[in-house]
Amino acid sequence: MATLNEEVLRSLISNTTVPLILRGFVKNWSICQWSVEKWTTVFGEKQIPLRCMKKDFLSDEPCWERRCTKKSMTFKEFLDVSATGDEWMYFDYKYVYQWFNGQDEFYKGISWKEFGFPEKDASDTTLWVGSKGAHTPAHIDTYGVNVVTQVYGTKRWIVFPPGTEGMKPTRVPYEESSIYSELNFFCPNNLEVFNGLKGAHIVDLHAGDVLILPWRWWHYVQNVDPLNISLNVWLPEVCRLLDQHSSALVSEALIKMFVAQICKDLPQETARLMVNPNEDDLVDTPLSVLFLQLETVANAHLDKKRKLRRAKRQKTCEEETDHTPVAYDLNALLENKANNLEKVPKISTEELIKLVKQNVDTFVNRDRPLCDDEIDGSTSPLCLTKAVINAYSESNVIDLVKQNLLARLSSMS
Repeated sequence: MATLNEEVLRSLISNTTVPLILRGFVKNWSICQWSVEKWTTVFGEKQIPLRCMKKDFLSDEPCWERRCTKKSMTFKEFLDVSATGDEWMYFDYKYVYQWFNGQDEFYKGISWKEFGFPEKDASDTTLWVGSKGAHTPAHIDTYGVNVVTQVYGTKRWIVFPPGTEGMKPTRVPYEESSIYSELNFFCPNNLEVFNGLKGAHIVDLHAGDVLILPWRWWHYVQNVDPLNISLNVWLPEVCRLLDQHSSALVSEALIKMFVAQICKDLPQETARLMVNPNEDDLVDTPLSVLFLQLETVANAHLDKKRKLRRAKRQKTCEEETDHTPVAYDLNALLENKANNLEKVPKISTEELIKLVKQNVDTFVNRDRPLCDDEIDGSTSPLCLTKAVINAYSESNVIDLVKQNLLARLSSMS
């Protein structure tokens, strides 16, 4: 009988090419048992920054972070306001160590050892706290495997395989390590854009559940319950991805340099629309710093390739010295009900459209007139600049630039 243990799970996470669910896997975590009152005590009087958006915002574009308002309040105030207000609110993508220290009960309650990654702890973990309707626009993480634990409430994940046609990828707004989709899965003004979009998978994660999302899978994530709390860790270090990860770093450094130079010559307000708020300092980053970043990741990638070539000649892999991959049979693991392991189920295009329409019906008042922001979109005036950035960032272009760059650097070393 195929059974999950730490070694098998580490190998599974490192190598799976399909998204997987571990039902109730972290129910034994103490934080998964905490009540709302306990969470209120844990957060105490911390002023947490929340990005907020009207729940009935109807638009062809996603609810980009730039369009959100920012509000700071205590966790208790957040609970009170979000329960009765007309906005969804999200305290998202926050590293735990920035808000809690090693002595805090919450910090101590996080460990990735049972996943086969004892080297990972709360310092590597990001925290997501949001109200009903709070969501992240559909995007790809360009770095690593994403392991997500749901610790409170229910969160819905709609995911698509890499290379899914019709996702309309864009690098505007720019964010390092994220490739966004121009499709609005929350409250779109036009449902016809989803016709023909195939390959969707969907899962609702409940407290104690875990999602393993392979590298470069598209994902749209939305909070279902009035309060949702989840944690995640990205694992770019797994052996199968070592070469791809270091290569992706070079691609991202090239794109970052290109976007930065374009933004430097744009009016300040226009430049701000080109990037996500967490990249606001990009315009002011000296070119010398961007070149240094590129040089660092390019040389690291070349060193990695040289080591891998030597490893192949020696029929060993130094990255696997401490964690030699364990062979496993995915079908056998899935068949053993005791593992509580599932594949994320597929849904049809019709089912996907029905889900998106349910969102619109739940949140939007169709009788009210659309405001200018909803009609025009925040990035629509930037069509030429946006087209240039996206054209340059296409894999067939950036991969060629990267290939030529690495070839020239190799010949010089």
